[in-house]
Order: sequence, then structure tokens, then C-alpha cells
Amino acid sequence: MLAIALILGLVSVGLLCRAVFKLAVHALPFFVAVTVGMTVLNAGCGGGLAILAGIAAAAFTLMIGRALFPSSTSLLLRGLVAAAFLVPAAMAGRQVAFAIAALIAEPSPFWREIIGWSGALLVAGYALQQLLNNDLSRPLQSEQDSDRSLHSSRL
Repeated sequence: MLAIALILGLVSVGLLCRAVFKLAVHALPFFVAVTVGMTVLNAGCGGGLAILAGIAAAAFTLMIGRALFPSSTSLLLRGLVAAAFLVPAAMAGRQVAFAIAALIAEPSPFWREIIGWSGALLVAGYALQQLLNNDLSRPLQSEQDSDRSLHSSRL
């Protein structure tokens, strides 16, 4: 019975980690949805309106980010949009790493910080990869020799 509990525990931790990595790029729209929903709810509107406002705000945030990131030519604007999506993902990854470390064993404060920041870097790196993979393939050179795209160039 203990072996089954350990196996199911490991499987559930693995599924949790997979869900965190797959949903990392959606941390900013989720935070926006919760903030807008709580603001509308605290303003005295009903719960249904708060949920609809939160979903609309999350969809708008994701739509703007997905449209602005690949279409901008400014490196600064692309960096700001990427940072806006990656910072909440890193915060979520850090908290999940803290929780998993507390489930397995209670580490010292030093190791808890090491585990937390490692989780933040891993989740932010995966979110960056997701953000870059959703990027539209843009030409590497000017329109004259646009036969090679950014994704097909070899170093």
C-alpha cells in the first residue's frame, strides 16, 4: 500500500510540474483576470459580471501580447512584452518549487531559496521558449533575400 502511495505521489508531482510548465506563459493573463475580477467584485457588481470581466481582461491581455510580440520591430518593445509575460511565470515557478520542496522535505532556508530560484529560472526559461515558438517566422534579411527565415537559419 505504501508503494502505491509513493508511486501515485510521484506521478501527481510530475503532472503538477508538467501543468506548470505548459501554463507558464499564461500566468500574466491569469493575474490580470484575478485582479480585474476582484476589482469589479469589490466595486459592488455581481459575481457573474466579475467573472466575465476577468475572462475578457485575460483574453485581451493574451491577444495583445501575442499580437505585439511577433509584430514589433523594436527590440526594446519585444523585451518589455517578454518581461511582462516572464516575470509572473517566474513568480509562479518559484512558488511551485517552494511547495514541492515543502512536500518532499523541509529544507533549510538557504536550500529553500536555491530550490525556489531554480524553479523560477526553469519555468521562466520554458515560458520564454513557448513565447519564441509562437513567434511568427520573420525574415532574417531584407525583402530582397527573404528566402531564409529566422527559424531555418543555421549557425
